[in-house]
Amino acid sequence: MELDSRKLDELLELTRENNKILSGMRRSQRWGSFFRLVYWAIILGSIFGVYYYFQPTIQKYMKTFQTSVGIIQSFEKTVGSIPTNVQSVKNLIGK
Repeated sequence: MELDSRKLDELLELTRENNKILSGMRRSQRWGSFFRLVYWAIILGSIFGVYYYFQPTIQKYMKTFQTSVGIIQSFEKTVGSIPTNVQSVKNLIGK
Protein backbone atom coordinates (compact mmCIF):
# COMPACT_ATOMS: atom_id res chain seq x y z
CA MET A 1 0.00 0.00 0.00
CA GLU A 2 2.85 2.32 0.85
CA LEU A 3 4.41 1.68 -2.55
CA ASP A 4 1.26 2.58 -4.42
CA SER A 5 0.91 5.82 -2.49
CA ARG A 6 4.51 6.83 -3.32
CA LYS A 7 3.97 6.05 -6.99
CA LEU A 8 0.78 8.08 -7.04
CA ASP A 9 2.51 11.00 -5.35
CA GLU A 10 5.37 10.82 -7.86
CA LEU A 11 2.90 10.59 -10.74
CA LEU A 12 0.99 13.62 -9.39
CA GLU A 13 4.23 15.59 -9.09
CA LEU A 14 5.26 14.69 -12.65
CA THR A 15 1.80 15.60 -13.93
CA ARG A 16 1.94 19.02 -12.26
CA GLU A 17 5.44 19.65 -13.64
CA ASN A 18 4.29 18.58 -17.11
CA ASN A 19 1.26 20.87 -16.88
CA LYS A 20 3.49 23.79 -15.86
CA ILE A 21 5.82 23.19 -18.81
CA LEU A 22 2.90 22.89 -21.25
CA SER A 23 1.32 26.08 -19.92
CA GLY A 24 4.60 27.93 -20.46
CA MET A 25 4.88 26.59 -23.99
CA ARG A 26 1.33 27.68 -24.78
CA ARG A 27 2.00 31.16 -23.35
CA SER A 28 5.14 31.45 -25.47
CA GLN A 29 3.19 30.40 -28.55
CA ARG A 30 0.54 33.07 -27.93
CA TRP A 31 3.16 35.81 -27.47
CA GLY A 32 4.96 34.62 -30.59
CA SER A 33 1.75 34.81 -32.61
CA PHE A 34 1.04 38.29 -31.28
CA PHE A 35 4.51 39.59 -32.15
CA ARG A 36 4.35 37.96 -35.59
CA LEU A 37 1.08 39.81 -36.21
CA VAL A 38 2.65 43.08 -35.06
CA TYR A 39 5.70 42.40 -37.26
CA TRP A 40 3.61 41.94 -40.42
CA ALA A 41 1.36 44.89 -39.56
CA ILE A 42 4.43 47.12 -39.33
CA ILE A 43 5.83 45.83 -42.63
CA LEU A 44 2.56 46.19 -44.56
CA GLY A 45 1.75 49.49 -42.90
CA SER A 46 5.14 50.91 -43.81
CA ILE A 47 4.73 49.79 -47.43
CA PHE A 48 1.37 51.52 -47.73
CA GLY A 49 2.68 54.54 -45.84
CA VAL A 50 5.65 54.93 -48.18
CA TYR A 51 3.35 54.60 -51.19
CA TYR A 52 0.98 57.20 -49.78
CA TYR A 53 3.88 59.56 -49.06
CA PHE A 54 5.45 59.17 -52.52
CA GLN A 55 2.19 58.88 -54.48
CA PRO A 56 2.40 62.37 -56.09
CA THR A 57 5.94 61.68 -57.27
CA ILE A 58 5.01 58.23 -58.56
CA GLN A 59 2.04 59.68 -60.46
CA LYS A 60 4.25 62.37 -61.99
CA TYR A 61 6.72 59.77 -63.24
CA MET A 62 3.91 57.55 -64.51
CA LYS A 63 2.48 60.47 -66.48
CA THR A 64 5.93 61.20 -67.94
CA PHE A 65 6.31 57.53 -68.84
CA GLN A 66 2.91 57.46 -70.56
CA THR A 67 3.75 60.61 -72.50
CA SER A 68 7.07 59.07 -73.57
CA VAL A 69 5.32 55.92 -74.74
CA GLY A 70 2.86 58.04 -76.74
CA ILE A 71 5.70 59.97 -78.40
CA ILE A 72 7.51 56.74 -79.25
CA GLN A 73 4.34 55.23 -80.74
CA SER A 74 3.67 58.32 -82.87
CA PHE A 75 7.32 58.26 -84.02
CA GLU A 76 6.95 54.60 -84.98
CA LYS A 77 3.84 55.44 -87.03
CA THR A 78 5.72 58.26 -88.79
CA VAL A 79 8.77 56.09 -89.49
CA GLY A 80 6.53 53.30 -90.73
CA SER A 81 5.18 55.54 -93.52
CA ILE A 82 8.66 56.42 -94.86
CA PRO A 83 9.56 54.19 -97.84
CA THR A 84 12.59 52.02 -97.18
CA ASN A 85 13.30 50.22 -100.42
CA VAL A 86 15.11 51.76 -103.40
CA GLN A 87 12.25 51.28 -105.89
CA SER A 88 9.84 53.28 -103.73
CA VAL A 89 12.38 56.10 -103.41
CA LYS A 90 12.88 56.19 -107.22
CA ASN A 91 9.12 56.34 -107.74
CA LEU A 92 8.87 59.27 -105.32
CA ILE A 93 11.68 61.16 -107.03
CA GLY A 94 10.11 60.53 -110.44
CA LYS A 95 12.90 58.83 -112.34
